[in-house]
Amino acid sequence: MFGGSSSSVIKNNRNLLKNNKREKFVYKRSKHNKVEKEKFDHLILNTQYCQNIRKKMRREHRVRRKKQIVSLLLIMFLLILILYYYS
Repeated sequence: MFGGSSSSVIKNNRNLLKNNKREKFVYKRSKHNKVEKEKFDHLILNTQYCQNIRKKMRREHRVRRKKQIVSLLLIMFLLILILYYYS
């Protein structure tokens, strides 16, 4: 059906049209519920709110950086032990 001459493609299309049991393509209304947009309270971004966000982000970055340093030190220590063991 995906190849061949144009006459075979036309023949296959005619056979599909004759088949009454196949599911027809019809345009139906969608039945799913459309999500309404959330109402925004128009929060005023004052300097205090921005500072709180900045502090929170700094804390998160510090914690992430500490985890990275600890994992790096642990890996370095293990590599040094392995090299010491095999030397």
